[in-house]
Amino acid sequence: MNSLLGIWEEFVNIATLGNSLDKAILSKVKLDFTSNEVRILVNDEFTKTWIENNYLDRIKSLYEHYDMKVVIVLSKSDSEKQPEEKEAKIQKKSTKNETKKTTSILEAEPEIKVSDSENKNYGNLNSKYTFSNFVVGPSNEFAYHAALNVARIPGGMYNPLFIYGGVGLGKTHLLQAIAHEVISKNKLKKVMYVTSEQFINDFFKAMNEKNLHSFRLKYREADVLLIDDVQFFKSSMKQVMEELFHTFNKLFHDRKQMVFSSDRAPKELEEFSDRMKSRFESGLIVYIDKPDLETRLKIVEAKFRSEGIDAPEDVINFIANNITDNVRSLESAVLKVIAYTSFSKKPIELKTVKDILSENSGTKSNGKQEEQNPESQIIITYTIDEIIEAVTSYYEISKEDIFNGSKQDGLIMARNLIIYIAKRITNMSFSQIGEVLNRTHSTILRAYEKTESLLRKDLLLREQLKEILTLLKSKKNVA
Repeated sequence: MNSLLGIWEEFVNIATLGNSLDKAILSKVKLDFTSNEVRILVNDEFTKTWIENNYLDRIKSLYEHYDMKVVIVLSKSDSEKQPEEKEAKIQKKSTKNETKKTTSILEAEPEIKVSDSENKNYGNLNSKYTFSNFVVGPSNEFAYHAALNVARIPGGMYNPLFIYGGVGLGKTHLLQAIAHEVISKNKLKKVMYVTSEQFINDFFKAMNEKNLHSFRLKYREADVLLIDDVQFFKSSMKQVMEELFHTFNKLFHDRKQMVFSSDRAPKELEEFSDRMKSRFESGLIVYIDKPDLETRLKIVEAKFRSEGIDAPEDVINFIANNITDNVRSLESAVLKVIAYTSFSKKPIELKTVKDILSENSGTKSNGKQEEQNPESQIIITYTIDEIIEAVTSYYEISKEDIFNGSKQDGLIMARNLIIYIAKRITNMSFSQIGEVLNRTHSTILRAYEKTESLLRKDLLLREQLKEILTLLKSKKNVA
């Protein structure tokens, strides 16, 4: 009998992790065991309906192994006492006792009240990572709307949702925004946001404590599971990978929402088995690109305003034009400017900001950019037509060769360099480049990634890129 009760107590502790409302309700429930039945005794119709809607299926599964039936029984206790009887008892109590009773009730209320702060701290959520604080632009618009749809209809058509992109582009922000949104709409939902590292650590802790049952309850009973940075899972961790696989299957079968993030697409996750990759790919895959200039301007302005500062327009423009890596770098630059000017008591003005950020952006106070990589030397605006002109001129091919879809190696490389250069030194998105070259978004993305990879190891190609950029600059009469 103790083991049956222990199963219940363990279930309550795991299933209500981070949710004081659930724990308060379930902790008041009493259990009665017979040889073939688990009777859940509740005091009111609300609790009975609430358990039926939220927990009954899971509770039944706990006791299936013992061939025991689970029923909820409305207890004939306080809930069915006559009002007159209750009133008589109240009148007999002294004023002192009434005061004690009132105090005890007030002290008990926090146990069943779920505050916003509790939910926002649950699962290591950052309170600032909400949809309202996410700056939307062409580079992340699709990912934003997909995440918003998932948050509003968890377990719907976009399950799983897989978000990938480079470092500091907003993947974590979107995952946590989903968590915040789900919790704000329904505090009874079990929302689990973890990093891959936390998932791995939880597994090995459960292994060491010989308590995998608790681990599985924690992750497989979630209504929404969000795992950040799945690229850190390793194929050598076979047991961890197996648990992730079965966790995915259980949640997918139960129509529970899953969201994953990575720095690369599922097909490029070499540490994962084909069966796991196929599961990542079974839902919606969205890519977050580097923010274009317009989005960077919005991000910089929003960051200054969030810190209560109305920054000059030329300062905002300078930061947005020179910090192009990612959102994190932009926000870090803004905070560095704010910190320096606050400590030095200097106003936020362009000359000061140029000096502060010289090490970040590779710019000197005179505005000229130091060499970091070939394309970073371009500091003025170019059009894709000018890039096409420079590439075709360099390789001595016609523009028609670029557009006609020829699969000759030389033409493919020229076309890929146009895509790479356009993405690096213009504000065009992959989709916009695709429209010009009559290619799909995915084709443009693959071409860009392939060229980026080649440039890391092909010195000849890198030299050609430098020469093309020099030719491009010369056409603008830029020394």
